Amino acid sequence: MSAQTLYEKALRSYLLRKYTSASNTCLKALAKQDQADDLLKINIWTLYLNITSTLLETTPFLGINLKSIGIEHASSIEEACRIVWKKVVEGFDGLTNARVISACLVMDLKLNQLTVAKETTEEWLASLPDSYLDQLSTRAKDQEDYIGVIELYSTRILPGLGDFESAEAFVEYNPILSDAKKKSLFSLLNDKKKAIEKERQEKQKHEEAARLAAEEKKREIEKRQLEEARQLEEARQLEKEKEELGKANQLEERREKIAEVKEREIKTAELSTPAPSSRSVANTNKIQQWINQLKSQGIATSGMILFALFALFALLRGQRGRLSAALQRLLNKLWQTVQMGTKVTYM
Repeated sequence: MSAQTLYEKALRSYLLRKYTSASNTCLKALAKQDQADDLLKINIWTLYLNITSTLLETTPFLGINLKSIGIEHASSIEEACRIVWKKVVEGFDGLTNARVISACLVMDLKLNQLTVAKETTEEWLASLPDSYLDQLSTRAKDQEDYIGVIELYSTRILPGLGDFESAEAFVEYNPILSDAKKKSLFSLLNDKKKAIEKERQEKQKHEEAARLAAEEKKREIEKRQLEEARQLEEARQLEKEKEELGKANQLEERREKIAEVKEREIKTAELSTPAPSSRSVANTNKIQQWINQLKSQGIATSGMILFALFALFALLRGQRGRLSAALQRLLNKLWQTVQMGTKVTYM
């Protein structure tokens, strides 16, 4: 097949979204580009860049068959874009058509490879001979394609990298651009600036709102934590009070039990102590009678006192139930003897 036929077949596959088939056919057309005229060559390379851009944009990088787009190996999208640019340069023997450059830059922009796009543009501009620039004023189509590259570079690539100063200087001092075109590009740059500034302000606003929301959430969390800590402390204090109250109640119960035990012991002791018997009462009365008689008779000798104490001791022992009948008789006899002694003394 001729280069023209292969190009048309690849274009149909591309329009039908059969991208892999389109790429394979386009690579075959590129292999026969020497048979093509300049316009067909430009069309084949432009189609190749569009197919490659679509495949790289719509397919995960690891899932792409790089050989289907003429690349043996690439570790990243950036590296793939650089390899494609090198293939383009080699295909045109250094002087690449501006229209093909524009297609390459669009591919880089779609894939967000602004640095690669900047380097590609600057490398291409540096490679342009003075004769090419001198002829642009007489070649409307070439001039249009050139201005297309300048517009992409000054209004999309450099602003995308945040370099508005270089973009404005490039437009201002470009000898190919007319005053009207410069004014148009400056207007685009101003719009781009405003859009970026608005986007920056919106981003800052959202970040501020997110920061305030995060601080509010943090305050709520801290407040909740403080409340939980307070509740835990109250619960701990309440538990401590309950524990102390329980200990106090146990102590009070123990005291009450001790008091009850003592009270029972006292009652038991009282019940176990025998009431004085009638005999003990009689003995006590008898002692009282002897003492009164001794007082009335004036006996104050130590022997009688000892006798009285002995009798008192014996009678007291008798109150405990231990005074025998023999002892009682002995005391009676002693008493009679004392009485007789008293009478003799009196006489």
